Amino acid sequence: MPPALEEFSLATSNEVRKAILISSNATCSLDIIPTFLLKSCLDSLILPITNIINLALYEGTFPDSYKNATVRPLLKKHNLPHDDLSSYRPISNLNFLSKVLERIILSRINIHLKTFPSLCRFQPAYRKFHSTETALLRIYNDLLLASNRKEVSALVLLDLSAAFDTIDHQILLTRLSTFLGFLVLHSL
Repeated sequence: MPPALEEFSLATSNEVRKAILISSNATCSLDIIPTFLLKSCLDSLILPITNIINLALYEGTFPDSYKNATVRPLLKKHNLPHDDLSSYRPISNLNFLSKVLERIILSRINIHLKTFPSLCRFQPAYRKFHSTETALLRIYNDLLLASNRKEVSALVLLDLSAAFDTIDHQILLTRLSTFLGFLVLHSL
């Protein structure tokens, strides 16, 4: 049985301050005050912001007001037809404090996931300094090394670009609980 992640530890003011300061100055139309102004008044606002973050962590809920987003379409590629809706992908802009809370939660999840030696250290998604580019470079390097050793290599590729659209969410939640120790409070 994996170690359980039943609750998130509370954030310190310094942790929240760091999460705010390393964030971009981008402002969403849902923000009450512009991000640059919030950052310039951070000494006065850090305690209430930390309290809001910690209340969400303590209750284990993501505030409803942080779930709102402004969504705009973005053309996937410039050569796609502009009149076809499938040529676009939605871009969601969240308010700034929502992103700060997400960053704090991500740090808690990453700490928890690092306790699992069975997770591949080359897993590129959602890891700092890892991306699809680093994954491709790793594969390319492995193939070159095998070629230099005169070994035969086979590469099997699988396109999972829309795989999440076909996932049974109940199975996903069960596996998150069973294999990674996430406490699942309610199903979708």
